[in-house]
Amino acid sequence: MRFDNSSFATASDLASAAFTVDKSDRLSHALSLMEKHRVNQLLVVSDGELIGILTKRGIARTLGASEDLIKPASSLHVAKAMEDIFEAASGALPVGAVARLFKSSDIVVVVNGPPPKWITFDEIVKAVRPTGVASDIMDPPATCSSYDRVTHVRRRMIDENKWWMTVTEENKLVGIITENDIAKAMSHFRDIVKSYYQDSRVRKLLVDDIMVADVVFARTNTSCEAVIDLMLQHDVEGVPILDPEDAMVGIITQSTVLRNLD
Repeated sequence: MRFDNSSFATASDLASAAFTVDKSDRLSHALSLMEKHRVNQLLVVSDGELIGILTKRGIARTLGASEDLIKPASSLHVAKAMEDIFEAASGALPVGAVARLFKSSDIVVVVNGPPPKWITFDEIVKAVRPTGVASDIMDPPATCSSYDRVTHVRRRMIDENKWWMTVTEENKLVGIITENDIAKAMSHFRDIVKSYYQDSRVRKLLVDDIMVADVVFARTNTSCEAVIDLMLQHDVEGVPILDPEDAMVGIITQSTVLRNLD
């Protein structure tokens, strides 16, 4: 673990203003706030009290649940998708100790009183980053084919606890698909497909129909610092890793980076 900026000594030095949403608000409103502020999470409040965290992953998993498969985000409330477990830290906590909290959480809430503040991936990597190159910390890739059915990939994501998968053909990267992509695609069916056709159409949906083909990637010999810079520059939560022959060999996500902070 390398400390990159000596001006960050404590949690208070790193913390930034958090964005909040009420537990009774609609998920569609929460998604709009996330897009407006370019964040992947919101703190959830009720009567001014912090009660949980809402993430894009939580929204995607809620919208993709079988009972809510074709319900739009406008019909569901924040309380249905929020998590009520999060890491909290005093503002006086040293940066090294803050980094260790990220072993079990993707966000740390700084509890020095109102207004609420947080430390996310963007903040922590301003102060500390893994050393070495991509091959030192990358995780094995979770892959699927562009011809796989989306419902099958969705089930794999749940069973394997994956947020997104790389799409490969003959071990070459052709795209990525995330839970967020799946949730949005399925929820849109309510608006564009008549109800009695929806189940059939959803089951026929292929990865190729909704995957992102323009993918930011790195090489096995790319420095960890450069990989993180790519993630921040392109506002992505993960980067596929290719070897010198362009074969898909690994992946580095925000969680990968946070696990390797020491």
